[in-house]
Amino acid sequence: MAGIKKTILRLAFALGLLVASAMGVFAEDVKIETDESALFGDAEEGVEKVAEEAKGKAVQTFLKTETVRIGGTYTGTLESAFTWTDPWYGNRDPLAPEKKTLLPTADAKVFFDARPNDYTRYYGSVKAFWPYKDSSNFQLFELFTDFNWNDQFNFRFGKHTVKWGVGYFWSPADVINVAAIDVTDPTAQREGPVNLRLHVPIANTQNNIWAYAILPRIGSTADAAKIEPDDLAFAAKYEFLVGNYEIGAGAYYRRDYAPKAMLTATGSLWRLNLFGEAVASWGSDKTWVTDAATLSTTKHIDGVYFSGTAGFSYVNSTENINAFFQYFYNGDGYEDADRKSLISQARTALSVAPTASVSETLTLALKGLIYQSGKHYAGAYLSKAEAGSTKLTLSILAIANLSDLSGFVQPSVSWEFFERCYLAFSPSFYWSTDALWGAGKDGEYVVIAGGPSITLSLKATLGSGSF
Repeated sequence: MAGIKKTILRLAFALGLLVASAMGVFAEDVKIETDESALFGDAEEGVEKVAEEAKGKAVQTFLKTETVRIGGTYTGTLESAFTWTDPWYGNRDPLAPEKKTLLPTADAKVFFDARPNDYTRYYGSVKAFWPYKDSSNFQLFELFTDFNWNDQFNFRFGKHTVKWGVGYFWSPADVINVAAIDVTDPTAQREGPVNLRLHVPIANTQNNIWAYAILPRIGSTADAAKIEPDDLAFAAKYEFLVGNYEIGAGAYYRRDYAPKAMLTATGSLWRLNLFGEAVASWGSDKTWVTDAATLSTTKHIDGVYFSGTAGFSYVNSTENINAFFQYFYNGDGYEDADRKSLISQARTALSVAPTASVSETLTLALKGLIYQSGKHYAGAYLSKAEAGSTKLTLSILAIANLSDLSGFVQPSVSWEFFERCYLAFSPSFYWSTDALWGAGKDGEYVVIAGGPSITLSLKATLGSGSF
């Protein structure tokens, strides 16, 4: 009976989140294009969202070009970081940080976009990361083709990012992309799988049907030879409007994984852009730790697991202000008592570890156990460009585990010396508390950081931009 009540409460919470969100041909010559978004917009939505269907043909979104368009981005930075662990009770010497790092970045993404006729498009992108001697530092990021049948059914096949969820810091409804959102860089494009996508706009409406057949991620040519039809995953979503708000309802199925149903909602209230997601699965795909000392694990294949999120963004282009806030309920988090017991087991095992290698293994296991182990999270970001000067930008990022009252805060001050040359100063504070229900030294973000710490970062951005 208690399980039924919990399920009802979770479904009610899901509805509450959504209601809250609702309220609120290839040519020989090559042309260099400087703006990727100007070519085709968002990688997921560049060819499929056809406004006012009655006024034009869907194939017009392909727009035949006489040249192959090439462009990309380059990111060049040089960052020095200095970390003091537990400066409040331990190392208080400002001239003796425990860790000093120099982090150079010289990364690039190069893409091509070819549209030989009104019905076909080919797109691909490659990424390169410093240092370049390792083959893993070169990545075929996207490679796909768009084609159309009968001016109604739009197909995409290949490796590409899938726009599935609507969250900013967290997106529990995004069950397709192979990479999760990085909360410190939430707008970065994420890696997607190889899949066949079908998009069907409903004539004379702004409603859309999306369907996917998704290949499993593989690590080698030998693995590819072992794929069977039963290894395909399938997903579908229907998007429709309720007033000025867009609702999405979908489902996901993959053999030997928990089936999932999801809802998303986006809309606006006043000058706020609202969003929400809710996901329910039968069983959980997470590997649950049952004994942290022996590293024993299990799977939960039965029962309803719910995750949900809601938040808003505020953008004021006149005042150059951007703000985001999001709350996340993590259905794959541990109950507080179970979490504390597991961490205690890990601490005890660490204290009697016979060798350094065992200690290192247990430390890594503890960090893996504690990462996103809570039930409740929140994130916020605020930035102000041209803050008193056209060259000055101020921002602050804060992420917290509300279940154990730990988190990190990262303010930043950035100054543009001249075009494409910036210098940013960013202190990062990893904190936790024993007060209220706080977990103190066992707080998630403190454990991951190796203790309560301060990191001072000085980062120069050198020549980064699009080409």
